[in-house]
Amino acid sequence: MTSLNDRSTSDSNELSMEELNAKWDALENDPEFQKKPFWERIAAIGNVVPQSEWRKHLPTDFARNAEHYMYGAPREDEEE
Repeated sequence: MTSLNDRSTSDSNELSMEELNAKWDALENDPEFQKKPFWERIAAIGNVVPQSEWRKHLPTDFARNAEHYMYGAPREDEEE
């Protein structure tokens, strides 16, 4: 099995949905992956997603406004 951290050397290092699905299938069917503790499996899944996708879809102020994103509380910058 190839390393899940291997990235395509294309211009943007982005993977197609087919490539992401293939990597996910490889993870799901890997008996060693299933034996790992939960937190290691989460980290392995996170490594499959390219950094560019994390940057596109996660807020940059999540740590400061976690309660806003999780529960709908007012944002820290809105309370002032």
